Amino acid sequence: MNSYLFRLTLSSVMAALCYVVMLPMMLIPGLFLTLFICFAAGVALGKGWGFLTGIVGMFLCSFFNPLGSALLPIMIAQMLGAGIAGWLGGAVRRVVISGHPKYVRYILMGLFGLITALAYHLLVDITDAWLWGPFWVRLQIGLTYSLVTIASNVVIFIVLYPALDTLESLVKSRRVSATQDRSSFLNAHHTSDYDL
Repeated sequence: MNSYLFRLTLSSVMAALCYVVMLPMMLIPGLFLTLFICFAAGVALGKGWGFLTGIVGMFLCSFFNPLGSALLPIMIAQMLGAGIAGWLGGAVRRVVISGHPKYVRYILMGLFGLITALAYHLLVDITDAWLWGPFWVRLQIGLTYSLVTIASNVVIFIVLYPALDTLESLVKSRRVSATQDRSSFLNAHHTSDYDL
């Protein structure tokens, strides 16, 4: 499988996973694994694929929600917030998979959990307040409720960091395998990289 198809497949699976984990999480207010999945897609696949995974994953969550679809402005805010989480994962991937001591990586993951949740909730809560007003009262209520989700997101990012490390190892081994396949193909056909 070529690199593009591998990335497309992994991005699609992770977007679907956003929807699948959202269903049971609806029973636990304040627990939101979707942002971690989008962030992980960014770390594994890069900024663009992470953003795309976040957009598609949150579209699935919002549009096919069993309690009903979100209004279009809120859905767009949710999609952008999840897309930002995916993009951030790609932007900081070198920091996440770096050789820093483990405790530093866990602290950084908590910080990234905080940033992704803040970005998501600011977008969604501002849109909600704009739609349902009075703006400042509604925004204050929304952000107060969001504090629980933001705090839980920090914990989720720290606790699930080993899963992210495993995912990155899987993708890295796939990259090595694809490079070896390409090299063996080129050697077998006596061509250079420039001939392709």
